[in-house]
Amino acid sequence: MKQISVWLIVFSSLISSSAWAYLDPGTGSMLLQVILGGVAAVGVAIKIFWYRIRAAIGLGKKSETAE
Repeated sequence: MKQISVWLIVFSSLISSSAWAYLDPGTGSMLLQVILGGVAAVGVAIKIFWYRIRAAIGLGKKSETAE
């Protein structure tokens, strides 16, 4: 079954014709938003991951105890 789908993809890519597509100016804006959103998501993921590593190692904020 898997081999049939691979051959179907190869065959359909070989017989495809040229696409006469129009990209309007809004497409560039949308791509820019997707890229910036991805960068922001990676930044947040790294921040969350970094705090978890610091907490696991023991380099996190230390609470002050009242003596």
